[in-house]
Amino acid sequence: MSEIKGQLLGIVLTIAVFGIVFAAMTVAFQKVSQSVEEKATSAVGATVSSASSTLSGKPPPYVLIY
Repeated sequence: MSEIKGQLLGIVLTIAVFGIVFAAMTVAFQKVSQSVEEKATSAVGATVSSASSTLSGKPPPYVLIY
């Protein structure tokens, strides 16, 4: 009977550890996702502002040459 209790305890502890790791990684990925979203939004805003500066007669901050 003691052997079964030990195996059940091991299973419960394993599930608990995986749950804690999953929760920590979920929080970390959410923070990284928000950071990437903010950077992408600012990059799109910079692209839009450079396009509007081109339309207003100012040269863009970069030139693409093919």
